[in-house]
Amino acid sequence: MSYCRLLLTPRMTLLIVIGSLIYSVGLNQFIVPVGLYNGGFLGIAQLIRHFMESWFGISFGNTNIAGILYFILNIPLLAVSVKRFGKEFLAKTIYCVCWYSLFLTVVPIADHLLVDEHLTACVAGGVICGIGAGMTLLSGGSGGGEEILGLLLMQKHSNLSVGKVSAMLNIFIFGTCAVIFSISQAIYSVLFTGIVYYVLDKVHFQNIMLTMLIITKKQGLEKIIFEKVNRGVTKWNAYGAYRNEEREILMTVVSKSEFLQLRRLLLSLIHI
Repeated sequence: MSYCRLLLTPRMTLLIVIGSLIYSVGLNQFIVPVGLYNGGFLGIAQLIRHFMESWFGISFGNTNIAGILYFILNIPLLAVSVKRFGKEFLAKTIYCVCWYSLFLTVVPIADHLLVDEHLTACVAGGVICGIGAGMTLLSGGSGGGEEILGLLLMQKHSNLSVGKVSAMLNIFIFGTCAVIFSISQAIYSVLFTGIVYYVLDKVHFQNIMLTMLIITKKQGLEKIIFEKVNRGVTKWNAYGAYRNEEREILMTVVSKSEFLQLRRLLLSLIHI
């Protein structure tokens, strides 16, 4: 079996494609028509789209150009990430970003309001987008954007996390919405984003984390852990009490699906 087939199984591909499509339908049919904004890099892309329309008079019709802008914003991050993260994680992320960008662009923005009430649009769009985003994360990849930026910054600043970086970006985006649009529009956008994250957590069962302890004689397993699941590792040198042989103890925190994947890989490497 080739490396590419191992990298993206039919199940992973299906989750990424269908999840990206569902997310794009929720955003373009419920959220964009009522003038609400997403968080993260997609929210930045939406703001750029607004400025291009209002400042330069460029009309995009029912095409959500934010999908293309989102792809462009991810290019420098993915270029920097090539040497920082494992090939598998990066390949899935690029795949997710491409499908997100494609569907956000080709799924038309509704030319009339499907729901008249902003709160109803937030709930409907948030649930649909949350299901879609959760499905793509089940593939083991990432939607790119603030997640990649957060991982990059974590390597240089230990006090940062993906959550903190996302929060800072969201404060900037929703603060900008409050200034150039209205406070109510910013509040509804925050509500929509909160619903997306809530539903995403329910769909994305991988958020259940486990502590994994590995005791081995084999050297360099921490590199495999980082490359395959992109998780940090704590390492100790130890000695077996019976034969006084040197051992390494590795501890990492992984999701349930990452645990199964990593366990299979490590067992095949150390021949247990």
